Amino acid sequence: MAERRDDRSYTYDPVYRHLLRARELSQLNVVPQDLKAEINRAVELLQQRCLYCEDQTTKPSPALDHLIKETFAYPWEDAHKEGRVSYYATPSMLTGNDEAHLIKLITSASKANMALEIGLYTGCSSLAMAEALPKDGKVVSLEIEKGIADVARSFLDRSPVGNKIEIMIGPALNSLEILAEKRMKFDVIYIDADKKGYVQYYKTIFEKDLLAPEGTIIVDNVLKSGDPYSGEKYESNSDAIVEFNDMVLRDKNVHKVMIPVRDGVYLIRRMEDTDKA
Repeated sequence: MAERRDDRSYTYDPVYRHLLRARELSQLNVVPQDLKAEINRAVELLQQRCLYCEDQTTKPSPALDHLIKETFAYPWEDAHKEGRVSYYATPSMLTGNDEAHLIKLITSASKANMALEIGLYTGCSSLAMAEALPKDGKVVSLEIEKGIADVARSFLDRSPVGNKIEIMIGPALNSLEILAEKRMKFDVIYIDADKKGYVQYYKTIFEKDLLAPEGTIIVDNVLKSGDPYSGEKYESNSDAIVEFNDMVLRDKNVHKVMIPVRDGVYLIRRMEDTDKA
């Protein structure tokens, strides 16, 4: 049985940041003890909610559990210093178990045979999708950084379904063009790459007809530490997410729902596939 793991996803919530600040201020100033207790309890409840959801979610498969552990254990800082990767890829980039299982559930419910991932990192979401695909199913994962792709490949090859996952190295838009030229279509498309590229990835998917009929697009980090609704600009690239979210909201051709899983997930399908009346 995979061990319980706190992925600290509550830290994405700006309420958590402000509560920590309020707790700090309460310790520096004379405030009623019951107010201090309420602040501490609110912090605990945010943490406990995430832990409860984690505990109520299916545990990762042995292969997925191993990949998650190896991602946290990998010497990313050394790899960056030694030039094996071009930037310090922190484990915070990893799709957590709860979101991985959401992606897996959607892939399974879609009866998908072909899946596309834009933004590989160490392969957590690719592996989750691959586990839900039939034996002849395939995941194509796009990754711009060869060093990271090599790490992911080493992790994925240890899993029973690693052979279902193909990694394409290079700029994602170039890879999407190649896939379109091959007339490939995907039942599930997961976007979790550079945030400034989200708008063009979305447009290219529809312009190049890469989404199969009845297909679903899953987009990660659409709440971006709360910046789109708080206006705090806690993250440096949150403006790109705001632009993307606004574009999807204006798109009358799609049915969409945003859910507050981890750092926010957008689920998107063609309107014709959801409104059958």
